[in-house]
Amino acid sequence: MNIKLWFRGLSAFVLTIVLSVTLFSLPANAFVASRPSVNLTRLMNTNECNSCDLSGVDLSNKDLYGSALIGANLTGANLSNSLLNEAKLDKATLIGANLSAAILLGIRLNNANLTNANLTNAKLSNAEMAGVNLSGANLTGANLEFAIASGANLSNAIAKEANFTNAFLSTSKLDGADFSDAVLRNVRLSKATLTQTKFIDADLFRARMPDDTVYNGKVNQFGAIQ
Repeated sequence: MNIKLWFRGLSAFVLTIVLSVTLFSLPANAFVASRPSVNLTRLMNTNECNSCDLSGVDLSNKDLYGSALIGANLTGANLSNSLLNEAKLDKATLIGANLSAAILLGIRLNNANLTNANLTNAKLSNAEMAGVNLSGANLTGANLEFAIASGANLSNAIAKEANFTNAFLSTSKLDGADFSDAVLRNVRLSKATLTQTKFIDADLFRARMPDDTVYNGKVNQFGAIQ
């Protein structure tokens, strides 16, 4: 018997065993992190897919009430007309996602990234959105009554005709955002930045301004446009 060939065969056999043990010992979700289609099936079957890759998936018109998607990647996903009441999307990534006309009552979006997302006519009443990034997002006609978005980033967002009645936007960055024709009654803007923020024909009745004073009919002293 050729000793060299025997050792080569033994080495290959041992390597195969080691690889098999390693692969089988990996967590069950190790192979689905980058497979949106597999994760989509998991979400629809269990209503949970925390930290999953769901980028680009079509979830339009889906019932995802109370779903758990903490830390999930939903970049470019289509969630238009979907039902996400009381869903948990803290720290989720929804860059460029389509949530137009979605029902998001009581949703949790704390520290989520919705840069350039489409939220036109979305319903976000009572949403928890502390630290959310909505820079460049389209919130035209959206309803954010009683939403808590303290420390949020809405720079350059479009929020025309949106409803922010009783919403909390304290310490938020609103520079360059457009709130034309929006309703911001009793909104909290304490310590928010309003450089070049547009409030053309907006309703700011009893709004709490950045210096913690009640709205007096003028916003230009804060760098905003009216």
